[in-house]
Amino acid sequence: MSTSESRPARRDSVRNRQLLVDAAREVFAERGFEATLDDVARHAGLGTGTAYRHFPNKHALAAEVLRGATEQIVTDAHEALDVADPWAALVQFFERVAERQASDRGLYETLTGQGDREAQAEIWPRIVAAVRRLFDRAQKAGAVRPDAVAEDVAAVFALLGPAYAMGRSVHPEVWRRYLILLLDGLRAEGRRPLPEPAPTAADIPALLGTGKQF
Repeated sequence: MSTSESRPARRDSVRNRQLLVDAAREVFAERGFEATLDDVARHAGLGTGTAYRHFPNKHALAAEVLRGATEQIVTDAHEALDVADPWAALVQFFERVAERQASDRGLYETLTGQGDREAQAEIWPRIVAAVRRLFDRAQKAGAVRPDAVAEDVAAVFALLGPAYAMGRSVHPEVWRRYLILLLDGLRAEGRRPLPEPAPTAADIPALLGTGKQF
């Protein structure tokens, strides 16, 4: 093949890959990982063979699509540190992340162990490290119970899954009510001791591996 002939082929390949990524962002947000690579290809207006030439499976495609969304969680934690009130900072972080999960089923499933395990094992320690600064500051201010740990963030987000599902038939914002209930459990006032042991960052993939889809 001549150079002039190969250039259109490369352009088509780049275009098709981008079509798949754009389609996957919409399909996984709506249907989560029950969607197949074939579903994404159809949504993109491409053949299944084209999809498999670019991505070996749907999890590889999802990992690429959701990489930015998971990285944004770390950014959210860092930006929350700019909020002067330690408790308000923690609430801002949880609300921002929960709002995106409510509209993106694929993101929720990625964070709760239903996507690519390697990607999950890579992002969770970074999320926990960023959130730990929020927890430490809030605990020093007496706003968060001292036996709570940054790793508890994983369970808080996982527990919102049923609330997201309820939102489909009740009210799309109903998850906000249950986020408040969950966050109130972190408050220092009127606390009861939490059972041991506390999870570690390494425990999170195993803890969330049986998470249900919403």
